[in-house]
Amino acid sequence: MSLKSLRKAKGWSQAELARISDLSERTIQRIESGRPASLEALKALATSFDLSIEDLQARLKTPAAPPPMRPIRKGGSPLVWHGLTALGLIMTVFALGQRFDADPRLAGGTAMLGLASWLLHLAVSLHRADRGSQ
Repeated sequence: MSLKSLRKAKGWSQAELARISDLSERTIQRIESGRPASLEALKALATSFDLSIEDLQARLKTPAAPPPMRPIRKGGSPLVWHGLTALGLIMTVFALGQRFDADPRLAGGTAMLGLASWLLHLAVSLHRADRGSQ
């Protein structure tokens, strides 16, 4: 059992455990990530969970289960699909620019604006996917 599972069993957030144990939230995060706790931190945590220091140490030494692996998507990476979509957008804008005898600089600028919007969309979707996996 880990500190995180002990904390969650009580229904506490990291901030609540930090307040209850009179430790910093950063200290709680470090211990939950697997770094060793100081004797003072162990005493404070043991008191918070109504355990002896030995019982708490025994529970903290139990190896945690590895995080679940993210499933592999079939059909290619989102990055590849976004890149292909952006390339298609640029080619379409240039083709329309030539078809209607538009200034190539105007077509290029419009294509770059489209590309910038797709890159922004990609960055946001990758950020959301990364945040969701944690």
